[in-house]
Amino acid sequence: MENNKDYPNISFVDTDTEILVNSLIKSYEMFTGRILYPADPIRLFILWVADIIIQERVIIDNSAKQNIPRYAKGEYLDSIGEIFKDIYRLDEKAAKTTLRFHLSTTIESQQLVPMGTRVTVDGGITFATIEDLYIKVGDLTGDVLAECQTAGEIGNDFIPGQITKLVDLFPYYEKVENITTSAGGAGKETDEAFYGRMRESMESFSTAGPEGAYKYHVETVSSEVADVSVTSPTKGEIDIRVLLTDGVLPSEEVLNDIRSVIAADDIRPLGDNVTVLAPDTITFSIELTYYIPKMSANSGTIIAEEVTKAVNEYKAWQTEKMGRDINPSYLIALLMKTGIKRVAVTSPIHAVIEENKVAQLQSSNVINGGVEDE
Repeated sequence: MENNKDYPNISFVDTDTEILVNSLIKSYEMFTGRILYPADPIRLFILWVADIIIQERVIIDNSAKQNIPRYAKGEYLDSIGEIFKDIYRLDEKAAKTTLRFHLSTTIESQQLVPMGTRVTVDGGITFATIEDLYIKVGDLTGDVLAECQTAGEIGNDFIPGQITKLVDLFPYYEKVENITTSAGGAGKETDEAFYGRMRESMESFSTAGPEGAYKYHVETVSSEVADVSVTSPTKGEIDIRVLLTDGVLPSEEVLNDIRSVIAADDIRPLGDNVTVLAPDTITFSIELTYYIPKMSANSGTIIAEEVTKAVNEYKAWQTEKMGRDINPSYLIALLMKTGIKRVAVTSPIHAVIEENKVAQLQSSNVINGGVEDE
């Protein structure tokens, strides 16, 4: 559910130091009939008292704001969750991958690879199978889903062939390897994301027919879900596209987790045929040359560092959301804040991106064109 209303900023107590000091000084002068000059020791004492009072007021104001969802943080925000429908902060989640086990020879009976069989990357990061695997008679390989034993992002991004060291041996074992890139590991949900889901939880009072309801249920799967697109190309057909944090495309394991949640009888309307996929990608490149003014207040090294930061900010902005048009004007705007004189952008060029697609960076080439006169 989108928050289209701007709620006012509120304060429960006044924390303006100047107003408090003036009030204390006037009260002292009124009761004593004595004028307090700037260097008067009593005035300095009042300033010290005012500082203590202001600190207490700030604490009181912050404590009171923890009762308002948009201000609440940490465990205070967790506690407010009880007034919403079935809403809890998402815990850390472990990464998953698919492991392929190889036998050294064919055997006359099925070979069991027990649930919980461990395979490690380096002795520290370890994955364990989450179900029993039976390699059929005559087959030399079998595939099974495995989960990292350490929750969080630490188990992500191991490409096929990197998880290969078996911990728990079994008969006729030859080798093991991951055949998908590990993904789906996520840290604990942030306050900002949790608050957003709190507001969207109102959509969950019905099944996931409305667009917002589908988005809400997808976001409950993992705190790594950054963007969700829900469209209906034809009647009864629901197309859901999912993008993870930092513009990462979801793995098949992550998509399967989402599919299992959406498929529940109390979530998916009976007549909906739901498809959950990664967004289609539209690739773009960054090709530009920037020029530094001769009389620049900053050195060329500092400007080059600022240009790099600006380009990285643009990369993140352009790829973190589906349906965001490729916009070179935004790149130029960021670069012109770095202190350069001008920039010649060859690529990207403007392109319209549909709501179920996302821009993906293919290559980047940023050239320092040198110094120019004004």
